[in-house]
Formats: sequence, C-alpha cells, structure tokens
Amino acid sequence: MSDLTNIVVMPSLMGLGILLGQVKSGLKPKHLEFLLINIMAPILMFAEIFKADLSGLTLGNIVLLSVTYVGFCFGVSYLSSKKFNTKELGTVVINSTFFNNIFLPFPLIYAFYGDLSAALLFSLPTMILHNTVGVFLASYWGHGKFEKKVLTRAVTYPPLLGFLLGFLARPVIPGFVETAAFYWLHQFGLMTVYLSLIFVGMILPLSKESLLIFTNRVTGIITVNRLLISPVIALILAVIFIPTEAVRNTLLIMSLMPPAVTNLMIISRFDLDVKSTCQSLFVPTLLSVAAVFVLRGLAVI
Repeated sequence: MSDLTNIVVMPSLMGLGILLGQVKSGLKPKHLEFLLINIMAPILMFAEIFKADLSGLTLGNIVLLSVTYVGFCFGVSYLSSKKFNTKELGTVVINSTFFNNIFLPFPLIYAFYGDLSAALLFSLPTMILHNTVGVFLASYWGHGKFEKKVLTRAVTYPPLLGFLLGFLARPVIPGFVETAAFYWLHQFGLMTVYLSLIFVGMILPLSKESLLIFTNRVTGIITVNRLLISPVIALILAVIFIPTEAVRNTLLIMSLMPPAVTNLMIISRFDLDVKSTCQSLFVPTLLSVAAVFVLRGLAVI
C-alpha cells in the first residue's frame, strides 16, 4: 500500500477497535488477544522467519542491539523514578522499558517496507525480556516476591515457539516457501498486522481521565521516557552500532512505540499503578503513530 493509503487505513483500523471497545458486542479484547497470541502471531512468526533473507542481517548484532536498547531504557526509567514509592517506581520502569513490540510496530513496519525480517529479530529479545524480567520485576515491586512460574510461561510463549519452529525448519524443507500451502499460510499470518491494530484500539482505555496524561507525574514521566528519551537512546545506539538501513529504521520505529498493551494486565496482576498505566496507553499510542508517520513523511525512516 502507498503511504497515503496507510495514513487512512491504519488509523481507521485503530479507530474501529476503539469503537468496538466502547460498544457492547460479543467480541471482547480477550477473544481477539487469544486468537492473535496463540494462533495468528505464531503463524506470522513462522512464515516470516522461514522466508526471510537473513544474508544481510547479523543475528548476534541485532540481538545485542535490542538487549542494549532495553537495558538503557531500564536504566533511564529507574533513575527517573527512584525517589518514588515502590509501586510508582515499578509502574514507571515497567511501562518505560517494555514497549509494544508486536501489535503496533509490525503493521507499521510491514506497511512501509513489506518485510518484517529485521523487526522479528529485534523484537524477539525484547519479547523474552518482557515475559521474564518484566514480570519478575512487577512481581517483586508489587508483591515483594518473584513469581516462580514466569520462566515456564516465557519459554512456551506461542509467538516465540512459532519463530523458533520457522527458523529451525528453514534448512529442513527449503522448497516449502514456493508451495501454494505456504502462500496461503503466509497470507493468513499477515492478517495479524491488521487485526493487531483493531486489538490495540479495543484495549486502549478511553476516558476523560486518560486524555489528561500530564496531570499525573507517573504518567508524565512514562510518556517522556517513551516518546522523547527512548528515541534519543535509539539514535545514540544507531551511531555506535552502525546498523543497516533496515535495522536502523526498525530501531527508530520501535523506540517510538508506547508502553505494551499487555503491561496493563501485568500491572493489574501485581497491584501496581493501574490508573497511571491506563493513562500512559491511550494518548501516547496516538502520538506514537503520528510521530512515525511524520518521520516517514520527512523520509527519516
């Protein structure tokens, strides 16, 4: 699709999700989340990594770049909130460090470039860290202890399994990518990038309170960390690592992403600041998408 079409279609899908989230219908966010996480995202991961041209991508460097980026985000968010009480500190760090690494950036990256190879490799370490370190920290700051079942859930995370299966299957059945079966499997997986936008819209907590993000110091710091500090970190790392254009663009888009929508469930589970997390999702998500389109229009990404 052209950039002009994307500007119309992508916000429209998010708007549809917001509308569905406000009306009473049989479709609930948890239903769409189950479909995306357990079926469609794993298929997308499998198909994309199976067909990906990895010759120009250095897996180790991208993983190191991804982990370093998350580490810097963690350090900055911790320093910016260490004077807060434990629950506020945990809320700031979780939402500033662990961002939307699939549901929002994948549609944007695919719409712009038609390829998710770099995005898959970059998001995989952040996905693992989010489901291990992120949940461990939320459990510690919220309940004062670590949840022991986190590691099991992390290593059996369906998108991760889909990625690993596709990566391992590449040398075993190389001709599969040319078959009709793979074509239809891939097309089904690609529906994830569009349904993800609807899901993001459905789960965004729209209310009068969610529009006043800077009336709450916790929400304000999260928003500044994600939309201002995070891109600065990305630019610094781009200078240090000198990645390919595809990896650089992926890094910049990822750095502009808002807190992960799944953070709300994690924050709620461990009794951290749900109100601030809700506020850090709605407006920052809209600002994130707008910022990405502006940078695209300026030919920065």
